[in-house]
Amino acid sequence: MKRKSLTLIFLVLAALSSVAGQDSGSWFSMKEVESNIWQISDHGADNIYLVEGIDSAMLIDNGLGTADLASYVKKLTSKPLIVVITHGHPDHAGSNYQFEKVYIHPADAEAARAVNRTESRAASAKTMQAGNTPAESELYKGKPLDTKLIPVNEGYIFNLGGRRIQVMETPGHTPGGICLLDIENKILFTGDNNNVLVWLFLANCKPLHEYLVTLEKQKSRISEFTTLMPGHGVPIPSDFINDQIACVKSILDGTCEAKEYKSFAGNSMICTYGRSSVAFNPDNL
Repeated sequence: MKRKSLTLIFLVLAALSSVAGQDSGSWFSMKEVESNIWQISDHGADNIYLVEGIDSAMLIDNGLGTADLASYVKKLTSKPLIVVITHGHPDHAGSNYQFEKVYIHPADAEAARAVNRTESRAASAKTMQAGNTPAESELYKGKPLDTKLIPVNEGYIFNLGGRRIQVMETPGHTPGGICLLDIENKILFTGDNNNVLVWLFLANCKPLHEYLVTLEKQKSRISEFTTLMPGHGVPIPSDFINDQIACVKSILDGTCEAKEYKSFAGNSMICTYGRSSVAFNPDNL
């Protein structure tokens, strides 16, 4: 049941990402959103980020795993590549099998392994792409790798050369969710922790009051970053976290006017405050 819910997660999350400007002749498209930071669109489904330092580059999340992401990235950078996953959902960890090693928080490692099994990838391709498939030339032709998952925890720093990326543990959307702070450039890559719409109703989501702790932690460090790079949608100013906190607090204190929220992954309730919306399970507050 858990694997099924993971497979269904993308169906609504994909709707959060704009497909404007997507080249229908290519599965991937990219744009430079900051100096030496490229946002790769996984055919409009999710955001993958390529961050380049002097000595090496980092791939933050790797999408659905449908097309040959590894080869696409090699066209963008020739530097040694570090792959880091913000959480283990299929639209963020689906291409793990294309890389020899991937960094991930240990609490999400099991989920990441599940979505990379051959049968899981096949199910994802059928149910999560709404009939869209890459061109034959864009398919991954290599043998699926026995990917080594390397655990990372709070405070771990990757040094790319002139660019340090620090791990920030952010449980909520998943137990092992992490954000990645580009220290020198004051940018926070947030996975699904700080989307305009955040899902907190799935089976493996942490209780809402624990997610609030995560948001308060981010607020306490808000002087360290000015921009959020989310897993879905466009870059957001860091003060967006204040709207998220207010939204969650309104749910917990009962002052929000909750509405019914329906999705392919299940039904829940939803509240909105300012720019932030949170879909939540009333039985997991």
